[in-house]
Formats: sequence, structure tokens, C-alpha cells
Amino acid sequence: MENDMQQYLRKATIEDMDLLFQWANDPVVRKNSFSTAEISYEEHTKWYHNLLKREDCIQYIYMDGDCPVGQVRITLKDDEAEIGYSICAEKRALGYGIKLLALISKKVWEDFPHVKKVYGEVKPENTASQKAFLHAGYTETYRVFEVTKGKGCN
Repeated sequence: MENDMQQYLRKATIEDMDLLFQWANDPVVRKNSFSTAEISYEEHTKWYHNLLKREDCIQYIYMDGDCPVGQVRITLKDDEAEIGYSICAEKRALGYGIKLLALISKKVWEDFPHVKKVYGEVKPENTASQKAFLHAGYTETYRVFEVTKGKGCN
């Protein structure tokens, strides 16, 4: 990891579309996503063009010097901001997730002072992300429990 002073977030542009497509279809990212199906390029392209037009949803690229190492997206909902993030495969388990989570909460509060809470939802089996959130100063407030028809108590 480079010097912290060289780590920053920049707004994603149309030029980042292919990189984000590659990262989105990484097997670990798909496994840890709430939607685990592989994403087609056509689907991604349509989604990404719409994303760049939205005012309530902002995509950032996490940079270490001139090297993109991850991504984070915020979705504004009233006085809250939901985040979703990932770190590229080559840079995982090196502390980048912790720094990214700290940077994005600071960025949200600077750019959107009305926001009171920044949060991210994490699957129970994604312990690496849970640890990153906790080490970045986030607290776990709840877990969602569900039952699927045909499984469990029905």
C-alpha cells in the first residue's frame, strides 16, 4: 500500500465502465454480492450509462497513486447514504477496504452535510468485509433473518 496521502476517491467516468465490468464479475465479488448472477456486458453498459445520469447515486474509483484499487458507490436516501464497495483481486487483504470505508464516509459528510448515517449491508458469510467495516469505525446494528419457501419452518 502506498502512502495514505496518495490514496483518494475520484468520481467514475465513462472511461471506467470496462474496468468496473471486470471487477463486478470477479468470482469473489459475485459470491459476496446480494445478486450473485454473472452480469452481461450489455446489461452492465445499460446500467452504467443510467448510473452516470443519476443524482442520488454516485460511483467512485478508489485510487492508490495512479493505480485504481477499488470502487465504491453511494446511494442517497433522505438523510442516509448506502454504500457498496469492492477491492480489486490483486489488492485484497492489504488493508485497502478499511481505508476506503473511512474515506467514503468522510466524503459523504463533506459533500452531503444533510446525511446523518452511512451504512453498508454485508452478507453473513462475508467476514472480510464485516471486519473492514468494524476496523473503519462502523458499528454493526442489525442482521436480517429470513426464511425461504420450501426451506426451514414451512
